[in-house]
Amino acid sequence: MDSPQQGFPAGIGRRLGALMYDSLLILALLALTGYIWIPLNGEAVTGLAFQLTLLAEILGFYGFCWYKHGETLGMRAWHIRLVDESGHGVSLKQIAIRSLVGPISLACAGLGYLWLFVGNDKQTWHDKMSKTVVVHLPR
Repeated sequence: MDSPQQGFPAGIGRRLGALMYDSLLILALLALTGYIWIPLNGEAVTGLAFQLTLLAEILGFYGFCWYKHGETLGMRAWHIRLVDESGHGVSLKQIAIRSLVGPISLACAGLGYLWLFVGNDKQTWHDKMSKTVVVHLPR
């Protein structure tokens, strides 16, 4: 078993910084997918199959990175990592819960994300539901 990560809960600044880095990577991935689909489709790409493919890529990106490394490239740059409440790596079940609750956190006018300002643990709704913590790792 991996050793627990020693760190403290990450704040909104580091989380947003990592999200911005990851957004650039995801945008490049989605653009590449569009460029591949256009010749296959013969015209501009729309429709449910294309949208589901893009969603699967986003979920796959985060799921793979969190499961294998506990962090995405953006999270690595900002020295933050996703761990379970005991400091160990996250499970596929925890990743699935985060992936389902995260959009709900955003859909409620962002209240689920702003919840990290409530209490000392700096957990969002999807952190609490999946029993995970985003920690800042000292250099």
